[in-house]
Amino acid sequence: MKMNLSEATAIREGSPQCKNCGGVGFTLVENVRGSRSGALSLCFCVGSDCNKCESKGQAPYLVFDQSQNRMLPCVCHNARLSVRNLEQLVENANIPARYRFQFLSTIDLGESNHDPDLSFIVAHDWANELVHNWADPAFVPQGFYLWGGTGSGKTLLACVILNELIFRYGVKCKYAKVNKDFLSAIRDTYQTDSETHGQERFIEREFANVDVLVIDDFGVQKESEFNNRKLYDLIDSRYEQEKITLLTSNHPLDEWRERGQGRIYSRLMEMTKEIQLKCPDYRMKFTPERV
Repeated sequence: MKMNLSEATAIREGSPQCKNCGGVGFTLVENVRGSRSGALSLCFCVGSDCNKCESKGQAPYLVFDQSQNRMLPCVCHNARLSVRNLEQLVENANIPARYRFQFLSTIDLGESNHDPDLSFIVAHDWANELVHNWADPAFVPQGFYLWGGTGSGKTLLACVILNELIFRYGVKCKYAKVNKDFLSAIRDTYQTDSETHGQERFIEREFANVDVLVIDDFGVQKESEFNNRKLYDLIDSRYEQEKITLLTSNHPLDEWRERGQGRIYSRLMEMTKEIQLKCPDYRMKFTPERV
């Protein structure tokens, strides 16, 4: 099944009359054999001439123009570069495979006020406002602290926001589990046999400077001076730079009031809006053919 991306991106490198891609130049193939995520595919309105083109759909997608005596972009050039750029942004964002290429429009909101819980609809509306007002100079974006039980849709919603910002605006984003992708990555830099030995500052800057950061499973880390210090340094750096930080947790924000002298709590109170999800296991509803 192919998804028209014309409502998810401003890119228009295809035929304006194409009903398949809506003028985007590529589509999203939602079900890919052997994969837990979809894949971007060049639309036939752009790629149908590739067999006749001298570039044969191969990078750098240029053909020689004798009249101008120089290489010029072929018909698929811009569309293919757009696909490569989006794929690279998604890859660099470290979005888990099952959540790649998921958008606000693909989230199942059910058919009644109780399916899913109203709290998920509130969170969805908040995400929708953030995404659609991102480019408005008058809009002041804010992060969120999204908490609730296992499977309530926290990670899904956070990753959907990343996908939306990448496709709509080309925003550089990053997803990280607090233990595996951040704290453990920092500790690995202290090991002499590690590939990242001595790169602590580089990793810290990477997390601190990315435009939008998702910290997943916040609160599962062990309570320690090292963990509290590294998390505070990260959150404080993003606070000072006015970067958007989206946190998901199984625990309410108030539990951080007594940890690390309350410094993390005070920063998160300023940086984020706390939203509780009271949903049942939302993963049971989420594209079961990919699970």
